[in-house]
Amino acid sequence: MANVLRLTVTSIGALFGLAGMLAATAGQAAPASGSPSTQLGAQIAKGNNFTVSADTQGACKAGAECKVQLKLEASDPFHVNKEYPYKFKANDVAGVDYTGTDASGKNVFSKAAGDFTLDPKNEKVGFLMVHFKPAKAGALAITGTFKLSVCSAQNCQLETSELSIPVTVAP
Repeated sequence: MANVLRLTVTSIGALFGLAGMLAATAGQAAPASGSPSTQLGAQIAKGNNFTVSADTQGACKAGAECKVQLKLEASDPFHVNKEYPYKFKANDVAGVDYTGTDASGKNVFSKAAGDFTLDPKNEKVGFLMVHFKPAKAGALAITGTFKLSVCSAQNCQLETSELSIPVTVAP
């Protein structure tokens, strides 16, 4: 792997993520009152030859476990590196308890812990699940570092991407 590239993609933080989510939902119907409003498939990072988007899995309610699925998608001619040890290390957020099972800590979600899966029908797509329990209702941002890799026939890119995932927590 002599041609390994290293790239760091940095998001601007919670405000950028929320602003992007609002722009992406312009013209769409508002969610029903009392339901969480998270833009499905909102892109939260873009790098050379990949994008990362995030979806809330089901309702996210205060005091209950919430799940956010990160979707890594490689661009042509790249594919998701099936050998890479994918990992998302979440930063501390006031009022949020992470429920990960990785040996490195409850705020770490990884392939080794079973949090990362490849799409069996599409070699360009992989998913990483982040689990957490918010203490109260309202808007919050799950932030952290996602270590990932995409490959072409010629080389593999090792990437580190700083993510900010906007989540609305229902009461």
